[in-house]
Amino acid sequence: MTEVLPAAEAANGAWPSVSELAAGADAFAVSMQPVVAAEPQLRHQGMPSDGDSPAVHRAMGEGGWIGIHWPCELGGRGLSYAHTLACEERFGYRWLPLSGYLLSVKTIGNALRRFASAELQERLLPEIAAGRILFCQGFSEPEAGSDLAGLRTRARLVGDRFVVDGRKLWTSSAEYADWVYLAVRTDPQRPRHRGISVLVADIRTPGITVSSHATLGGGTLGELALEEVEIPAGQLVGELHGGWRVLMGTLDHERVTSEKVGTVLWLLDALEPHATGSEHRRVLRRLRGAALAARLHGRRAAALLDAGRPASAQSSMAKLAVAELMQRVAAFAGAVLGPESLLEEGIGTLRGRLAAFQRAAAAATISGGAAEIQRAVIARRELGMGRA
Repeated sequence: MTEVLPAAEAANGAWPSVSELAAGADAFAVSMQPVVAAEPQLRHQGMPSDGDSPAVHRAMGEGGWIGIHWPCELGGRGLSYAHTLACEERFGYRWLPLSGYLLSVKTIGNALRRFASAELQERLLPEIAAGRILFCQGFSEPEAGSDLAGLRTRARLVGDRFVVDGRKLWTSSAEYADWVYLAVRTDPQRPRHRGISVLVADIRTPGITVSSHATLGGGTLGELALEEVEIPAGQLVGELHGGWRVLMGTLDHERVTSEKVGTVLWLLDALEPHATGSEHRRVLRRLRGAALAARLHGRRAAALLDAGRPASAQSSMAKLAVAELMQRVAAFAGAVLGPESLLEEGIGTLRGRLAAFQRAAAAATISGGAAEIQRAVIARRELGMGRA
């Protein structure tokens, strides 16, 4: 289906169509396959969000594939969010390692555009768009995963600096990151959602210790220890004690997982020759329909974000739709291929991708916000239902 561009831009030819840009993104992703193949740690990448490659990320920046919808003066291309989503879907279809991109650009970069000071935007966004800065996200803690309001990492304002102490878990891309985006508690006397702030810091700041742990789905998860870390007050994102609004705006972008739609579509294409029975073909058609519906959820959320409108409910719908679809596709692959779907090698295992995907899909309804949290957001903010 041809995308409709805004009338003025379409008339003067200033923008490529979404489909044209997506085709260019696909060609770029194909050109990156030798780079990906040369990095053995990506062999068992379960999803694009599981893998990291600084070489691929740098190439994305050099090729203009980062910050597509950001303003040109901040290093972007001045296009629409629809262009970005279509390109991300093609990157997912080609299994590019995107963990650093999804954090640095989709999640944190977009949040900086919305909430950071002009000085901080001018300092960081062009470097992110050029592929020269990678971020990790310091949100979750031992007792604050999906319940982010329970975070305990403390930041005390001392003169012109914050002094931070605490611990962060499940910090993807931490071992590759140049900067960290930190959720901290700046006023423990306020209600849980009111005393939180967001800071950014160079990962090499004294007092930050990074360690990493291998995951079942491929890739690693990082852990940060923060001990007397001094961060300039000018690196506050949004208002002091107003971090909850920043965090919710950040998650609105994170939960639009168009790259996972692309990966699911690749798997369905790869499974089609094996789905020879009538029942398998019927299920395959239904899964394709669900993938297209998940794509539409993401595009609707993106349209709201592009317009600066509240998008939390639609972003949660997009996230939940893809997460549940991943698990349905994993179950379907097992039904079609049998035990071979769990093997790392062999023709029936689709180059080992399926076994890794099976592992990654198991956590899809937990990572990035549990399914129960997404349903609660949808119930309250879309359906107007109160807490039970």
